[in-house]
Amino acid sequence: MGREDFEGFLEEVLARLTLSAISNEARQMRRSSIRFGAVGLKGETELAPEPLPTATISFSLGEEVDTIRWLQSEVQTGGALHLAEAEAVVRSLAVAMHGGGAREIMLPLLQLKEFDQYTTTQSMNVAVRAMALAEFLGLSAGDVRTLGIAGLLHDIGKIKIPIEVLTKPGKLTDEERALMNEHPAAGARLLLEGAEDLDLAVVVAYEHHIMINGGGDPVLHYARDCHQASKLVHVCDVYDALRTRRPYREAWSFDKTLGYLEERKGLEFDPELCSTFTRMMRHWEPQVAVLSDAHMPVPAPAAPKTEQTGV
Repeated sequence: MGREDFEGFLEEVLARLTLSAISNEARQMRRSSIRFGAVGLKGETELAPEPLPTATISFSLGEEVDTIRWLQSEVQTGGALHLAEAEAVVRSLAVAMHGGGAREIMLPLLQLKEFDQYTTTQSMNVAVRAMALAEFLGLSAGDVRTLGIAGLLHDIGKIKIPIEVLTKPGKLTDEERALMNEHPAAGARLLLEGAEDLDLAVVVAYEHHIMINGGGDPVLHYARDCHQASKLVHVCDVYDALRTRRPYREAWSFDKTLGYLEERKGLEFDPELCSTFTRMMRHWEPQVAVLSDAHMPVPAPAAPKTEQTGV
């Protein structure tokens, strides 16, 4: 690798680990193909004899939460969707997931404080779970980030729904339910209207509520299979929704939620993805770091358990 790539890599890691504000110049930083581990410069005669240790720190996701709220506000008022900022949030979440090293993955999830923060909170949590599942499936780093963007933007259409409907504690009227059911198509339109190349995010925004048996929203006039990314985000989305306290019900327990996923496997959820997701969550649930306040640091992850074989 060249000196410029190496210096760019170090600048990117330093910016994320110190949680400094990302400047416009940094947001346009080229993507690096460098991975953590032993590093050196092309042409140097000596390489580091041992892999460089990965830092273990406590950190906050407050800046990332603020960024997502700003992005939603920009789109809501007719502004453009700034992909560079969304990508920066996804990179932050990826670093947070590996804060204790590549073998000590953790899931830094946000806990809902106010119900009007639901869309912001869930978008980041779904992005984290989608990236974790993509890694668990062995997908490439590029695919993991792309799925993170899709998870982050999957519910962008909800910014078109009045807050009193989103946070209503009781049963929705038929008109309110119809309005809620429009958010997948609304989100896809919003992303299509942007100048950014977000083809996968558009598809996921449109399809993430469609069940594999054809049910869900939007209603398909002709039966067809959904994109694999939509199926992946769908199971992450439903899991997070059930595990989150809502105005009309308390959060479901871990076991009850996984039981629901198992019952709906093959009807609502892709069987293979659903089984893999439940296996992943049983393995990583002890390493979930929940932030009760978005600006409080995430604790360092617990020592990982030995992975068990089988489903």
